[in-house]
Amino acid sequence: KMTDQLVEEVRTVDDVGYEVKLRGTRAERTKKKILIAAEEAFAQKGFYGARIDEIAQNAGVNKRLIYEYFGKKEDLYTRILEDVYKRLNECETDIIQFKNTMHPMDAIGALVQRYFMFLSHDLNYVRMVMWENMNQAAYFKAKGLDDIRNPIKYALRGIIKHGQEMQLFRDNLDEKQILMTLFAIPFNYYSNIYTMSAIMRADLFTREERMARAQHITDMLLAYMRK
Repeated sequence: KMTDQLVEEVRTVDDVGYEVKLRGTRAERTKKKILIAAEEAFAQKGFYGARIDEIAQNAGVNKRLIYEYFGKKEDLYTRILEDVYKRLNECETDIIQFKNTMHPMDAIGALVQRYFMFLSHDLNYVRMVMWENMNQAAYFKAKGLDDIRNPIKYALRGIIKHGQEMQLFRDNLDEKQILMTLFAIPFNYYSNIYTMSAIMRADLFTREERMARAQHITDMLLAYMRK
């Protein structure tokens, strides 16, 4: 009987642990579904156009869980905004490699192409940045997202320094202007890709068009940067 009691106690403890783990797993899955649905809603409709009811429906959850896990609508939006901005950090390994191992001129081209690739695979990033600009960066500032580490910014500084040490780049380069050009022109390509495709009568989504544009931007930057 004592043996049976011990076995029963062990089984009960194991079952409780399993149930706790299972509940945790389910909660994480639910949170993931909410975040996916919320990102799509905010990217397509912005903060004011997106609705919690719609997010809950698309996620297949009770909207009460959204408030329980993420708080009010503003909190969910800033969480999505933060997640989207942090995705650029996923490029960091590649970008740091450009700075440390490549010829400075080749590194500029690689940096432009890597940013183009990031944007082409993450149009929600483009849309969220566009919406947040329409909000005058209100939530961006409130969340302190300007402090998020941007690998392109830090890599560019190292590439410029390396190129200057090799007497390839001018000494009086304006790093801020180069960075703004590097960010703005590729972003403009994707933020206007539908209207520009119609105007140019070309499919600007094709790899050939994207690579041609990336090369043009690289050539333009290097023409300014070279001695």
